[in-house]
Amino acid sequence: MHSHLQTIAESVGLQMQSRDVIINSRRALGAAEFAREHGKFEEMHHALFKAHWEGGGRLEDVGDLVRIGTDLGLDGEDLRAALEEHRYDAVIDENRRMASAMGIDAIPAHVFGRRYLILGAQPYEVLKQVVHRLTDADETLRAEHPDE
Repeated sequence: MHSHLQTIAESVGLQMQSRDVIINSRRALGAAEFAREHGKFEEMHHALFKAHWEGGGRLEDVGDLVRIGTDLGLDGEDLRAALEEHRYDAVIDENRRMASAMGIDAIPAHVFGRRYLILGAQPYEVLKQVVHRLTDADETLRAEHPDE
């Protein structure tokens, strides 16, 4: 499994280092929500993964999260205030409730077409099969109901 995860990480430009601690990612989720509001979610998402897996940052540390955010061009003072005020706790809690209601209890989790839930790190081929199933199902529906 470790080898598989390492391969996936390398395919997106990450070098995974072994971590000897389990972190509380709640502050990092708040930083990601802050970045989403400022149009930088994808960049922050990648930077957080990179910081965690390559060992360049502690995602539970406000100072490290502010540094990561400012490196992306976000306002560091506003980001720090958002994290210290727990500005995104309600959003994080609601996302967790929605995930739990859908049966999501693992990370990563992917929902495809509101029909297929894939939990955990999966090989590319598994994800590709789900996309093909959705595509085939959509084509069948269009053929059965051409006027809709």
